[in-house]
Amino acid sequence: MKEKPSRPSRRLRSTLDRVLVHDIKNMGFRLQLLLSNLKEHYEDPEFKRSVEELLRSTVDRIDGIVDRFSTGDEPILIKVPVDLNGVVREVAVGETRRGLSVPPAAPGTRTLSLALGPIPEIWGDPYYLTDAVKSLIENALEAVPPEREGRVLVRTFRDDTAKRPRVVVEIIDNGSGMTPEFVRERLFKPFQTTKPDGVGLGLATASQIVHFHNGKFAVLTRPGGGTVIRIAFPAVPAGIPAAPPPAPTPGAAPPETK
Repeated sequence: MKEKPSRPSRRLRSTLDRVLVHDIKNMGFRLQLLLSNLKEHYEDPEFKRSVEELLRSTVDRIDGIVDRFSTGDEPILIKVPVDLNGVVREVAVGETRRGLSVPPAAPGTRTLSLALGPIPEIWGDPYYLTDAVKSLIENALEAVPPEREGRVLVRTFRDDTAKRPRVVVEIIDNGSGMTPEFVRERLFKPFQTTKPDGVGLGLATASQIVHFHNGKFAVLTRPGGGTVIRIAFPAVPAGIPAAPPPAPTPGAAPPETK
């Protein structure tokens, strides 16, 4: 289903163009990293497998970009039924391949945990939803330095408190949190990053993608108390009985998952 958004097309075009720039920067960064390690690890079979995987995924991404931006002048979202649990799993696999630890972890490492509940599908564009979820998880991981045994938990659940069931995704970290001034003045500016080589999509663009999917975006944080990013989308009417878990408190360490 191709859907022209009800919001001004100029605003949608600006958001989608930032996703394109992010994708190009990210691919360039990955290829540059490959080149810098090529001579040292060229004979390593594991490195060759990683190179093959990276090149294949990069070609697939380029093909996807070409298909997206050669269909016409009007910006569109191509919405289909999407399982957000599948999106989260796909992103998490990519993150752990970058060297992150999964529980149980040794002291001094970052961990990424998943607690995915039974949820209905939502109407969404997988291409842009994946970019938004990936950006939010990357931002959370950057907020938890390894020396603090940083932990990030991504959980999903169904929320039946509104008139229409919603699908909720929460990204919870036990990092240093943010001040109200930072949230107000910097957090939602495009391409904000504290890393010299940062290629993050930025919460500004991620939040716009959420809003273009009729979703809600919330930030719960305080200095020294960690951060909870909560996004919620209207569910495709299906009827999966599931009660939401207790709401997290910003600053509390992400719970362990089994």
